[in-house]
Amino acid sequence: MKRLKALMGPMQGHSKSNLHWLYNTSGVNAQEKIFYYKDMEFWFSGINHRNSEKLLLYISIPKDTVYDGIYEDPTPIESYLLNHFGPIINDLSKQYMNTAKNIREKAQFTIQTTNEHMIRRSGLIYDQEKEKFILKVNFNVPLVNALSVNAKATLRALQDIMNNVSEEIAKIDRVNIEKYIAVYSKQQEIRRYIKEHKYCVFVADGSILPREKDTSQPMRNVVPFVSPDTLRITIPFSDGSQMTGMGIKNGVTVITGGGYSGKSTLLNSIEMGIYNHIPGDGREFVITDETALKIYAEDGRPVHDIDLRPFFKYLPNKEEINNFSTAQASGSVSQATNIIEAICGESKLLLIDEDRSATNFMTRDMNMRKIVKKDPIIPFTDRVREIYTQKEVSTILVIGSSTEYLSYADKVILMEDYVAHDITEDVKELIIRAPIQEEEYAEWLSERYFIPEPSDKPLHYFEYVAAENMKKIIIDQYTIDITMLTSIVTEGQINMIICVLERILKDQAIGRKNLIKAISELLDEIYVGGMNNKFIIKDEMWLENIRPLDIFCCINRMREGNFSNKENDANESI
Repeated sequence: MKRLKALMGPMQGHSKSNLHWLYNTSGVNAQEKIFYYKDMEFWFSGINHRNSEKLLLYISIPKDTVYDGIYEDPTPIESYLLNHFGPIINDLSKQYMNTAKNIREKAQFTIQTTNEHMIRRSGLIYDQEKEKFILKVNFNVPLVNALSVNAKATLRALQDIMNNVSEEIAKIDRVNIEKYIAVYSKQQEIRRYIKEHKYCVFVADGSILPREKDTSQPMRNVVPFVSPDTLRITIPFSDGSQMTGMGIKNGVTVITGGGYSGKSTLLNSIEMGIYNHIPGDGREFVITDETALKIYAEDGRPVHDIDLRPFFKYLPNKEEINNFSTAQASGSVSQATNIIEAICGESKLLLIDEDRSATNFMTRDMNMRKIVKKDPIIPFTDRVREIYTQKEVSTILVIGSSTEYLSYADKVILMEDYVAHDITEDVKELIIRAPIQEEEYAEWLSERYFIPEPSDKPLHYFEYVAAENMKKIIIDQYTIDITMLTSIVTEGQINMIICVLERILKDQAIGRKNLIKAISELLDEIYVGGMNNKFIIKDEMWLENIRPLDIFCCINRMREGNFSNKENDANESI
């Protein structure tokens, strides 16, 4: 810290361009850029040369000062530490706010915020080789008159940050770290168990499923979840312990019940089970197949070159249904498209709530089939079993107003006052008949290619990149409405989507690869590079783990996008 003071002191009142030395390492020994505070190293990098006052502060935290154990997977420890440091540093930054001064005259700094999920984030990464945790802080050097460095205020803020981090390291609760590790390890074991034993969902006894209004916090004074006896399974763990809960087998499952019975709450909990949750969340052991996707009717979404034949025999306007496109899809067309794209994107579990579905797409009972003999729509009832038997894609449906799906269900769960009952055998006593007409097996979309626009620019850049209120992503003329992609829950995930999109939109080689595989490869590049790979230009963006499937669904909703479903066609277009 003394060396930094000696170097920063003479900058008082001088041009902010002098800050370039902090991150311009050309011809300079990298060790000269590293500073020390007690047992911690820290250093800086720049975001861009135009705004040289915008820095990234990296703080290196030795492993043995945190938790001197075996690090098979650092995710739970990273999550604990970011949860630990986040409120402290971000609260400290509020003390530096001065509403009476220009924003550039304030020492501004933030670190990445977290939620209830235990996933990898760019704000704190464990460096396996150095055996150190790297905490990243967005730090804006305070300026005088927006042009000159306020070195004194800069050093004061840095001193406070480093001092707070040092004090908080001493307060780290290793018992809590072990709790995070233990919960995460069991979550991973449950995921392996349900996959090996052909389950798609596990809901542990004692889970707290409802959330407090407008929050992600577990609701207080509610009935903990209890599995029906007939669906209860016991999962053994490697430490000799075991856990009981409801196991939902692969296949077709119907959740039913009256209004406010808890059926949608159960489905929402299942949807969020794609993520591992922190201890105390209440849903720590609600574990779902990681490829699960919630399907909605999505009026107005764009559709690009989709083969609708699994769900449509023809369209009234005589458009081609095997290569259908529209800028404004109807409810039934959008829901059909969402299912077709989900299967193409390698989802193995569809989650559907009838309240958010197109009625004419979901069912057509026997009497309506007799009355309306000419209907272009093949309802989902006619494909739900086929999707499982032919494509090995399971479905969980919340149904409260129709009995038609009961004849297709492997299991039927009745929710009453948030209590689950297995009524599969009771349903068999009802007179429920399957549809009269059986449809032939469909041909499902299996490949998808995105074709970037040709460009002769040696350096392609985007003039406008934005994310609007977790609802929309805009990159120049390309817009994507992600409102109905409810598995995307944080700004960090949207930033990750933007990073991948920028690469896909300007890389002609992407068009030669099946889209879902191209996305997976790009994400692997980012993770191998510690979420700081060379093609991520906007280093100030907080990044958060996201599934290839979610990005695949985003790209399919891109207005002005160009797609193909055949490799040869994609190569010819490039």
